[in-house]
Amino acid sequence: MRKTLLYAGGAFNFLLALFHLSFWKTQNWAEELPRLSADNAAIMQVANIVMVYVLLYFSVMSFVIARRVKMDGTAKSILLCIAGFYALRLLAGYPFFGFDMMEAAIWLVCALVIAAYVVALRAT
Repeated sequence: MRKTLLYAGGAFNFLLALFHLSFWKTQNWAEELPRLSADNAAIMQVANIVMVYVLLYFSVMSFVIARRVKMDGTAKSILLCIAGFYALRLLAGYPFFGFDMMEAAIWLVCALVIAAYVVALRAT
């Protein structure tokens, strides 16, 4: 079960990284970002690039840890970090995005990802 959850988490994080790579087009950043100051537009883009990097790291580490027979303290801390990342996104959702059905769906996905990584963490 642990391996299945971690492989699924790795695939999910990889797909989410691809989704973030699409933001320049899907979020119409060519028109939207120039409305911000140059510094804020740069911050948005750099933050998104860093987000892609973090999600790819989460993906790779999920696959690497899934292949291990036994998890050590480092592997456990990485899984806890991934769960914490999604917990922060869930908690930041309402103050920054308010409430609508799309945000509620994102909260549900975050909660499921948190649960999957916590279960994988405890299944050692």
